[in-house]
Amino acid sequence: MSIAQLPEGGTRIPRLSRERATRDRLLALVTQIEEDDLDIAEEMLAGIVAHQRVGTRGLTDAEVSALARLGVGETALQATTALPATTRGRLWERQMEQQSCSVSEAAEMLGVTSARVRQRCAAGTLLAQRRSDGWHLPRFQFPDGREPHGWSAVARAVPPGTPLLLTERVLTSPAPRLRVDGEALAPFEWLAQGGDPAAAAAAVDDALNRLP
Repeated sequence: MSIAQLPEGGTRIPRLSRERATRDRLLALVTQIEEDDLDIAEEMLAGIVAHQRVGTRGLTDAEVSALARLGVGETALQATTALPATTRGRLWERQMEQQSCSVSEAAEMLGVTSARVRQRCAAGTLLAQRRSDGWHLPRFQFPDGREPHGWSAVARAVPPGTPLLLTERVLTSPAPRLRVDGEALAPFEWLAQGGDPAAAAAAVDDALNRLP
């Protein structure tokens, strides 16, 4: 009997039949996962299995504290149906990596040579990750397809190896020290309004150094 032929309405479906149907649907979804995402899908499923076995998220106090400062509270972490926070973080990080551009794409966007982009990546005035095929630059640092005013100073405030998810969160979250008419602005908003890049860099440095 196929999934479509399963009884509907008030007919009581035996538990084993329901579980079989759920597994069939899950397997059907797995076959639709693209090759590039198979490893992260495997990691997510392994995380679910590990989570239900040990009954804990396996987060350290430092990780819980860092997540709390990013707006992820204990209630969300304790939700029994949620993926482990570390697995969610790796998934988001993978999505960030996929939303990056190459050196040549960044050069065209900025109106400079590829050599200049590579030079800035190495100097830390552009956010970039070095991989086997060269530099990859996260697109979120180019709002509206261009480099923000004073961006090089702010980019240098982000330590190499800082997770992209955390970096974007800091850049798009209101910073207490960046205020206009009493309203706290995110570093990106501050730069867009012509704010002092040094102040934005200090705000980013402050936000990252507050984390354990």
